[in-house]
Amino acid sequence: MEKLLVTVDAIEGEKAALLLRCPEEERPLAVVPLAMLPEGVCAGDILSLSFHAEPELTEEAQARVLALHEKLLRR
Repeated sequence: MEKLLVTVDAIEGEKAALLLRCPEEERPLAVVPLAMLPEGVCAGDILSLSFHAEPELTEEAQARVLALHEKLLRR
């Protein structure tokens, strides 16, 4: 599996701007709380991201959307 890499573009206060590293360029990805990143991270550092399925959170979100959809249909 190929790694998804990001560059820490800048750190301002308690937030860090991340760039997605693509084969030919870097693209803005997100601004995240610095506390979510490894301790001691600096601008210019390259980090790898990993993803994990969250089935319980998915089910909860789907239930909320379904309930809202049903509520809107009853109007």
